[in-house]
Amino acid sequence: MSSNGGPDSELTTILEGIGEGFYAVDREWRITHFNSEASRHFRRPASDMIGHVLWEIFPGAADTDLGRTFLSTMASRATVRGESVSVVVGPRTLAYRLFPLGDGMGIVFRDVTDLKNAEAHRELLINELNHRVKNTLTMVQAIATQTFKGADSGPREDFEQRLLTLSNVHSLLTDESWESAELLAVIRASLRPHLGGARERIAFDGPDLRLRPKGAVALSMALHELATNALKYGALSVEGGSVALGWTADDGRFRLRWEERDGPAVLPPTRSGFGSRMIQRGLSAELQGEVRIDFRPAGVICTIDAPLDAIRDEHRAEGGRG
Repeated sequence: MSSNGGPDSELTTILEGIGEGFYAVDREWRITHFNSEASRHFRRPASDMIGHVLWEIFPGAADTDLGRTFLSTMASRATVRGESVSVVVGPRTLAYRLFPLGDGMGIVFRDVTDLKNAEAHRELLINELNHRVKNTLTMVQAIATQTFKGADSGPREDFEQRLLTLSNVHSLLTDESWESAELLAVIRASLRPHLGGARERIAFDGPDLRLRPKGAVALSMALHELATNALKYGALSVEGGSVALGWTADDGRFRLRWEERDGPAVLPPTRSGFGSRMIQRGLSAELQGEVRIDFRPAGVICTIDAPLDAIRDEHRAEGGRG
């Protein structure tokens, strides 16, 4: 309600329709407006508030962190956003916005306590899920060690590296609450054993994107397989070999190219191994696109062409270039 307007005034309609608590003070800290949402929060009718000095109604509030923010904002005439525990009604958490209004200040706020509690509960559940998944991966690794005991070490090591890659991208997504992950972070997590050193063997370039979890996991596993094969048989198996990894995201398409250079001459495989099948079949299905592996004599080239909407999380901001 307003000190100088009736209940049917346009201003009152606006203040009641914003869906958040609102009140305003003049430069002497006298309350000039106070809507019904503010009345519900402070548990006081507007008639008890309008015309009274804020600090007289809430003695001691000026000496709190929030009160000092009010005082500094009034002096600076800036617009300030933040969150704070309510100094009047507790324990409640408020998101607020302070802004100049005439020669005084307007205050818009909403109670975000339930939202904060829900976020904390979700984080607790995600951390518990992450802990259990990691325990499961550790158990799977132990089972694999016993299963492969006495057998050639190659298959066991391949299996353990795949588990490690899966664990890395899982941890990356857990840090992001399983909402999305940056493409560059996924690439680094997938290729971690092959990066660094005196000479960078894998160079990558392209716009950073926020990937959906499903696409992040699929792309991570595919990059791991490509790097593993390059280390065993391709460009990363010799001293002078290298890999160029580049991608674009335009015209509604995500296009990625893995190109091995200066490695040993490549011969097409006589049969399709697990890694190749996972990349060409599994990745194409997950990304709803086309994945090709060309075993060219000069080096293996893998290309991905998929709808951008199938891999990108459009609800998160995009970053810079890699």
